[in-house]
Amino acid sequence: MLTDLLLVFAEAEPSMLEAIWAQTLLWTRVVVGIGLVIFVHELGHFVAAKTFGVKCEKFYVGFDPPLKIGPIKLPSALAKFRYGETEYGIGVIPLGGYVKMLGQDDDPRKLKQESERAKQLEESDEDPVDEDADEQELERSDDFDPRSLPAKPVWQRMIIMSAGVFMNVITGVMFAAAAFFYGVPYTPTIVGSVAPGGPAWQADLQPGGKVVSVAGVSDDLMRFRDMQMEVLHSGLEDSEQSLPVTLKYGDENREMNLPMMSIPGKENHRLIGVIMAHRPMINEKEIGVPKSVAAEVLSEKDKGATIVSFNGTAIDHEADVPSLPLLDFMYSNPDKPIELVLKRTDGSEHTVTLPAQYGQWVGIRVKPGPITALVDGGPAEKAGMQVGDQIVAVEGLEQLNIGALLLRLSEETDVNLTVKRGDSEQTLTITPDDSLQTSDPLDLVRHVAAMNAYGFAFEVSSVIASFDQSLKVDGDLPQPGDVLKEIVLVAENDFPAEFKEEPYSTLVNELSKPWKFSNQSTSWSFFESIQALPAGTKFRLRCARGESQKIIESTIQVAADTEQVRFSRGLALQPYKSIRIADSFGEAVSLGLRESKHRLGDVLRFLKMAFTGRVSANMVGGPIRIFQAAGIEAERGIAIQLLFLTMLSMNLAILNFLPIPVLDGGHMLFLLYEAVRGRRVDEEIEFKLTLAGGLMLLTLMVFVFFNDIVNISM
Repeated sequence: MLTDLLLVFAEAEPSMLEAIWAQTLLWTRVVVGIGLVIFVHELGHFVAAKTFGVKCEKFYVGFDPPLKIGPIKLPSALAKFRYGETEYGIGVIPLGGYVKMLGQDDDPRKLKQESERAKQLEESDEDPVDEDADEQELERSDDFDPRSLPAKPVWQRMIIMSAGVFMNVITGVMFAAAAFFYGVPYTPTIVGSVAPGGPAWQADLQPGGKVVSVAGVSDDLMRFRDMQMEVLHSGLEDSEQSLPVTLKYGDENREMNLPMMSIPGKENHRLIGVIMAHRPMINEKEIGVPKSVAAEVLSEKDKGATIVSFNGTAIDHEADVPSLPLLDFMYSNPDKPIELVLKRTDGSEHTVTLPAQYGQWVGIRVKPGPITALVDGGPAEKAGMQVGDQIVAVEGLEQLNIGALLLRLSEETDVNLTVKRGDSEQTLTITPDDSLQTSDPLDLVRHVAAMNAYGFAFEVSSVIASFDQSLKVDGDLPQPGDVLKEIVLVAENDFPAEFKEEPYSTLVNELSKPWKFSNQSTSWSFFESIQALPAGTKFRLRCARGESQKIIESTIQVAADTEQVRFSRGLALQPYKSIRIADSFGEAVSLGLRESKHRLGDVLRFLKMAFTGRVSANMVGGPIRIFQAAGIEAERGIAIQLLFLTMLSMNLAILNFLPIPVLDGGHMLFLLYEAVRGRRVDEEIEFKLTLAGGLMLLTLMVFVFFNDIVNISM
């Protein structure tokens, strides 16, 4: 037994060490990358100062303030050394960096004292006085040491102060150019599907196209993320505007103006409803959603496998988006098995069959809500349906609920619907068109559902259509018409051992908190969340009944749903990925300049929106979220990390050049005054402005740290 355990640990140890080593390398890259951005900024100041003969006493990445705990003096630098007349080091506070130049002091009232100190240092071969020593009474002098910063002409001081920003812009371009020369992986803006009821869906935008222009930004090789960011920024600037969007289908361009939609709980986050495309290949990291039929019939050997055919229909891998026919069949025929021929990465072929997916339920069916959107000129609009109509009956359905309605619509035959409009009812006959259904008809984020061929979308409500009495454990019996209010796991549930580990432990923890049904936490989202739970799992349910909204409580349990099939079978496909590689050094520089220009524009737009109050507090990130984002981007590869450093460089350049005292931009403001008026700003005024600027930055720093902590804990 002991030998077996030793063998297990011997086999596990290399993989554990490899994981630790990989994480160590990753975070080393993150620290080096961010440190490099700060380093080049300070290097700009340093080189410019040396060029004009200014003595630089210190060059630090990070800050090194004197730190004490009572009588104990703590080290202020992680590492430091002196070379020539300059002390180089890494400070213990990783929030920036600085170059200390002779004659420079953030308190302008000490300018003459600093000048006298500079003269004494220049006349002596001794090291600078210990900063912790008592201040000496220095005789004031109107003369500046020729190697001190104040002794230099205004134009030279301007160059010195702006050199850090200049270096950030230049190195930002270099980072981006290197990334494109190396090869930038990205997700192209190919339309895989559209969100039910969203702007793209209403405009009858069909899968297979490629977005090449949005909101005036054009690029035949546009990245999906860039499209999303452009929509987000445009929405923050004016959420009511329509965006000009150009799509390319083969050699044909289609132009349209799309309004934007919001996400419940994220009112400032705008989308146009375009969903990325996927390749007819099994995902390399996961074969399917846990507990799904895909996860059951596929094996680890199928990771990365190419889908050759489905139900005897060959996949045309030369098509613009080869996966569309497969996805359309899968989501239009949820009750039919799908036979897939797979070609594995080792070259072998084999056949698997995905049966219909049945799931778990708690005995509740919910009613469809009112119509929320129509396709412009689509089948429903032609039949006379209007936004706000309430479906009350469907020919052929004994009971109207969301699942049954969607399954009926998946048949794609004429359907007779009775809708209530105001106080009247009328029957509409809708003939479906040939629109593709390449994604699940239920949008769990926006609680909207639609089968594309009919051209109408409806709200997912929390009103009970029916309840299976056999699943009630205790309490009142939920009835049709009751409104779901809250549900939570009961404490006495006894879960299998696997539910004590990720990802199931997180699921249990989340469901152990009260799930309050709303436009953010919808009924269907809850139904999706219970799919991995074992049968017999108990929940405490609270519903509102009748006009009085009396709260009734009951205990219900999870069981297998053998009546309604689900649309998703849990199959995980690979998203489209491309690599943009510059053909020459010149093209790499050109792409680097373009990338830097876009990132500079993003920062300026964000600042403008921040000053006009269009940016919410949770959208402002500080050092913690910067490190988080840096880690995520570094994990995606060197090229992506270089583009992140480009973005960070442009942020540092713009923010440092803001006209706030204590920042480079504030110093430039004082120097501009001196250049125009021929004399320095009054010392008292400069001190007060500098103090105000410092307090402003300190307040901002406290705010972003607090904001980071709050957002991380959510």
